[in-house]
Amino acid sequence: MKQYLQLVLAGEKTVECRLTLQARAPFDAIEPGERIYFKQSAGPYRATAIADEILYESELTPKRVRGLQRDYNDLILGDDGFWQLKRNSRFATLIWLREMREIDTGPAIRPLQGVAWLTLDEEPAWRRREDFGCSFLVPITEGNIRNNTLYATNVVDRFPPDCIGGRTRLQRGKNITLMFYRGKTVQTDIVGARKLFRTRVWGSWLRTHKARPGDRVVFEPLGRRRWAVGLVRK
Repeated sequence: MKQYLQLVLAGEKTVECRLTLQARAPFDAIEPGERIYFKQSAGPYRATAIADEILYESELTPKRVRGLQRDYNDLILGDDGFWQLKRNSRFATLIWLREMREIDTGPAIRPLQGVAWLTLDEEPAWRRREDFGCSFLVPITEGNIRNNTLYATNVVDRFPPDCIGGRTRLQRGKNITLMFYRGKTVQTDIVGARKLFRTRVWGSWLRTHKARPGDRVVFEPLGRRRWAVGLVRK
């Protein structure tokens, strides 16, 4: 609902709570580290966040639902009507949220037709926007991990032409911003002659997340000069 989205965006609602009669998504269908998109009912995408911690409970009773309200509602911020409506639920999914931010675009999805939660494949189809483009993948090699590099050879046309620079830092292009999942936010350009990102944070970030050759780096456009950077397993 719209009021809950506003609370998420304000950073006041930090736990998403789903109470259901049947064991349906997101129950047993989400893991820490996965990305969540919040979409306004019959409206646009409004927010995105990372699942930080998950609590599943089954075989609930009305008494246990009241216990969840008592223990967690300062984070869930559900009103009395919500808890009254969900008093006979049998399954609970509580999702702690982090890295919440406002968005206005997200994965292309089929019409929900009353479905409250949709679980996407690991590599969803991203909706194309004229100004943002769409997400794209870059394969990881053993050399990338060893040499702290990532080549943009096959995706260089996805970035602004003015970010392509020369070989030296004095010849660098105009910076773009890369926001690494569970990592740094860096400013970098692309070395035109070698088609690689000038920043050297790749090796440490890939090793931290135990990336292997054949995994892929995913770039999610956030604006004309900003990308969220994540990892997709082979």
